Amino acid sequence: MKKIIKIIRWFYPGLKVKRWISLLVAGVLLILVSSSHLSQDGHLILRTVYTILFAVGIGAFIAGTTYLIKSFFEAIYPHKGKGLIDIIYEKRFLAKGPKIVAIGGGTGLSTILEGLKEYTSNITAIVAVADEGGSSGRLREEFGILPPGDIRNCLVSLAEAPQLMRDLFQYRFVEGGGIKGHSFGNILITALTAVTGSFKDAVEESSKVLAIRGRVVPCSLEKIRLKAQFCDGTVKEGEDKIPDEGKPIEKVFLIPGNVHPNPEAIEAIKEAEMIVFGPGSLFTSIIPNLLIAQISEEIAKKNVMKLYICNVMTQYGETDGFTAADHFEALISNVKKDVINCCLVNSGRLEYKLLPKYAKENSFPVILDRQRLEKRKVLVFEADVVSKSNYLRHDFKKAAKEIMNIYNYGKKVCFDKH
Repeated sequence: MKKIIKIIRWFYPGLKVKRWISLLVAGVLLILVSSSHLSQDGHLILRTVYTILFAVGIGAFIAGTTYLIKSFFEAIYPHKGKGLIDIIYEKRFLAKGPKIVAIGGGTGLSTILEGLKEYTSNITAIVAVADEGGSSGRLREEFGILPPGDIRNCLVSLAEAPQLMRDLFQYRFVEGGGIKGHSFGNILITALTAVTGSFKDAVEESSKVLAIRGRVVPCSLEKIRLKAQFCDGTVKEGEDKIPDEGKPIEKVFLIPGNVHPNPEAIEAIKEAEMIVFGPGSLFTSIIPNLLIAQISEEIAKKNVMKLYICNVMTQYGETDGFTAADHFEALISNVKKDVINCCLVNSGRLEYKLLPKYAKENSFPVILDRQRLEKRKVLVFEADVVSKSNYLRHDFKKAAKEIMNIYNYGKKVCFDKH
């Protein structure tokens, strides 16, 4: 009985299936009838008629098959704005792309992911979870969850969902007592954590909603705080409070000190064909991931391109006066493991009219001191990767293209020589 009901459902109105099945069947019948008569000797006019019928049958068969497939496809695949051949190409091409692990947090990591998703779907973003500021900090304190903000940004960057859905995730409430300042995506992830019972499952369900390419995973599923020791010997706790001190940072620590990594992050690193760090806040977004011992140990074992993308501008309260080599040395001195073997520094021209605005915020261009980096046996890559918008930051298309160039270069060299 159930089988009969399923068959009947195919004839429900509005499915846009019956017409194409009928056309396909009609084409098959015309082909069979006309071909059987064509095989017999007959009058020239009859043979001409059956030849025409045979051609019509072929056309009906092709049209019926094509539109039937298209009808099925439009029903099950949400991206109707793209052509079928484009989507098939993307799926096949991107599925063969390199396994890239991108590590960091903040807007820098999400910018890189936006570009990389056009080259591969085998991306894993490992995101820091020490954020205590803004909407993420409030939700973390009120609901006891991991901060969702950086993870939300990465999910949206990797999303294939329609633009409206992406905008919805990024929408920030500007009114309302307790809801003001929160983004919709943060609230959704918080709600999903309560419904599913775990933050990990909430991120996975959000990934499905946005139909992302790749994966986004927290560096740890434990609650982490960040503590900094400044060069004057003083200390400060709280990721959002560290830059406010405006002092040179000597090193940062995780609280607690024996944080366990997210198993998914370790698995992704073990399988990685390239590892990318940054861009972003050096001490509060990138280094915290690497202070988890097992993560940095697994990265150190890898004989792949381990690329640090240096910031375009210095950051007040974190990297004041830092050159490219200063960024590298601060990272290595905090992690104390060989986690980087190459560095990408912007060589593109900065918009002069924007520099005064950044100078007011004590932010200045990062200078490349190549010799210092090369003395540390770091491969140095220079490229124009800066955006030409109203901000001095990385352009996601340029940066992704250069990352793939470096990946391809890495396949041709022996890392032990550098």
